[in-house]
Amino acid sequence: MKIYGKEIENCDKYFIRLKVAELLNGCELTIPLHVIKGKKEGPVLGLFAAVHGAEYYHNRIIRRIVNETDPEEINGMILAVPVANPLAFSHRSRNTPNPPETSVDFANLNRVFPGKRLVPLFGSIEPTDVSLTMKMAAIIADEVIQKCNYVIDFHGNFQGIAQKKMLYNNTKESFELARIFGLGIIHDTISASDAVRSQYSGLTGYAEKIGIPGICPEIGGCGFGESFEKKCEGMGVQGIRNVMIHLKMFEGEIKLPNKQFYYRNCPHIRAIYGGYLESKMEPEGIGVGKPTREVKKGEVLGKFYNPYTFKEVEQLKAPVDGLLNYIRISGIVDVQNEIYAVADFNGSKWIE
Repeated sequence: MKIYGKEIENCDKYFIRLKVAELLNGCELTIPLHVIKGKKEGPVLGLFAAVHGAEYYHNRIIRRIVNETDPEEINGMILAVPVANPLAFSHRSRNTPNPPETSVDFANLNRVFPGKRLVPLFGSIEPTDVSLTMKMAAIIADEVIQKCNYVIDFHGNFQGIAQKKMLYNNTKESFELARIFGLGIIHDTISASDAVRSQYSGLTGYAEKIGIPGICPEIGGCGFGESFEKKCEGMGVQGIRNVMIHLKMFEGEIKLPNKQFYYRNCPHIRAIYGGYLESKMEPEGIGVGKPTREVKKGEVLGKFYNPYTFKEVEQLKAPVDGLLNYIRISGIVDVQNEIYAVADFNGSKWIE
């Protein structure tokens, strides 16, 4: 197989830079790609991180897999993109910073795959009439995703927010990958196929369009220190290894929780006022290094006070019985910001 014009030989590792564009500052924007080709033929597994630059810490998960995988010991191939949006990554921002569009959002890499106009938009279908973010998506789609048999796209959350859940494409094979990954909490989003039906979609949504099973583990958050990030890293590494064993890329023991929580409804609790949050929930409560925090309907999860008058203005209560999978730590929060999310026990089930 050739990757970006380079013939890939068995039992070897490669590092390739996929050229996107030359920037105004004279630097060349490239997408980093690590290739690990095994001893024998087998599946091609794509690994992706930092599609959203603010979710930077998953880079270390892919680093572990690339550094610790011996090409002599695997079948098939790994295509790993540790920084999918280098511009957003360098700014620690969700979207590409300073996009050329001022009125249309083409700066979120996880909304513009495959990076090409498939139908006229603003009267144009020209292949060059795309945003810089779309150009990055097109390179990743053409040079990486289309060569994969399976994809895993890591996400998480921003500074001061911890999250843990597994999303998957709307196929039985993708659900099995989600289960085998073993994160312990699987979210079946009822409208999962809406993005797939639209012209543009996220990375795994695009993979589904072209028949590639995909999963999206959302693990952890930024700014919680080395101990927390190390545990999140371990979850991600073990999950990838579970998937590789399942795909017969190498031999080993799949390590899964005794049971995993499968749910659909997940109400978010938002701030009605801007103010100072005093959170009663710790980031580990999403299930990092300890069991996931179970909450009861009406339980007070945090309080708000007005930082100017010092009056308490709001109590944040669990809307349902369930498991916490999204926690914001104490600090200033603006109106309508998401503070917590609870995976609802109603309509959910435990699977083994």
